[in-house]
Amino acid sequence: MGRALDFLAFGAHPDDAEIGAGAFLLKMKARGHRRGSVSPPDGDWGGGTRKVRRGEAAAAARILELDAFEILRLGDTRLEDNQGNRRQVASLIRKYRPRIVLAPHYGVGPGRGRGHADHIAAGHLVTHAANFAHLEKFPAGGRPHAVQKILYYFMIPFERPSFIVPVDEELPRALHAVSAHKSQFGRPGYRSVPGRLEAVARYFGLLAGCTYGQAFYTQEILRIDDPLLLFQRPNHGE
Repeated sequence: MGRALDFLAFGAHPDDAEIGAGAFLLKMKARGHRRGSVSPPDGDWGGGTRKVRRGEAAAAARILELDAFEILRLGDTRLEDNQGNRRQVASLIRKYRPRIVLAPHYGVGPGRGRGHADHIAAGHLVTHAANFAHLEKFPAGGRPHAVQKILYYFMIPFERPSFIVPVDEELPRALHAVSAHKSQFGRPGYRSVPGRLEAVARYFGLLAGCTYGQAFYTQEILRIDDPLLLFQRPNHGE
């Protein structure tokens, strides 16, 4: 096992981390942080075969320059937040020992898109696995590990996020990673997905005073020692 990760993003499908947090992960790479991505299901009930989806996900991981990348086989459209799956996810958290875990936001209504049953289940599954991973007696592989924070992506417009990260420079490359999933977004009816993601990023960017933004929610109150550092605008040489 290599060095511990700073960020480990879990998706409900092999393309979710790219969609919800790809630009953010690229920005964290530029800051010198180590990042990884895990998809518990392998997308076997989506477009393409398991082999095709794994190849596309590997290509997207290369675009994002991830330090770690794994796909499990917990069942597309069949993902459950149960004890067996919690053990598998907790084992990966113990393996990579991330400071921060990212997961799909669980607090959405059921339906297509962000309300996919797998997205909701993944949010609950990762949350519970991360909370249990630090318990010495929890029956998962590896040494106990406590994450510092869980961040949730897939924030829908008009829902208030905890914070927005400017990703003006990173979003185009992140959309290129999304487009690597040709079996999903090359199909009729899905080809507009990268453009829709750009529109959502523009909306959150407008709220944050930048061109593009990716939004996140966290359950915990954020501690701030110096509010002036938080609210200051970047200096662009003006």
